[in-house]
Amino acid sequence: MTLVDGFIIINIVLGGDMRVQGFSLIELMIVIGVIALINIVMVPNFTALHRSAKQISAKSSARSFMVSLEQYYFIHQRYPEGADVPISMLFPTLKELALIQSDPINPFTGQAYSLDDASGKIVYSLTASDEYMLTGYGVDNQAVIFQYP
Repeated sequence: MTLVDGFIIINIVLGGDMRVQGFSLIELMIVIGVIALINIVMVPNFTALHRSAKQISAKSSARSFMVSLEQYYFIHQRYPEGADVPISMLFPTLKELALIQSDPINPFTGQAYSLDDASGKIVYSLTASDEYMLTGYGVDNQAVIFQYP
């Protein structure tokens, strides 16, 4: 058997001319099906992970804000006045006292917290002379994701 004969035998076994390149329609359909299956499995997991990361970031922002409120309390011996006030209303006062450097970013909107946050709103309420509560909301401000302290 010569090398040429071996090539001819391999060519016959593989079922085609070795010089033709490309993919058949069946091969392309199988690859597209596998990619679609991976997307069906992974997209819901990615979405849940993304939402969880936003909630954790909002909780972190609230904890940082709580530190600023405690510093405010040590200076004035009281917490700022307010009931059901978005935290963005307190930023000017805290900035004036240099208790915060810049407005925190709302992880749900990607912008600084504001009065008209459609998602991820954090609300401050003075409950007693020496107690307050922060309530954080999730997507579309529907569900409460945390209440501190």
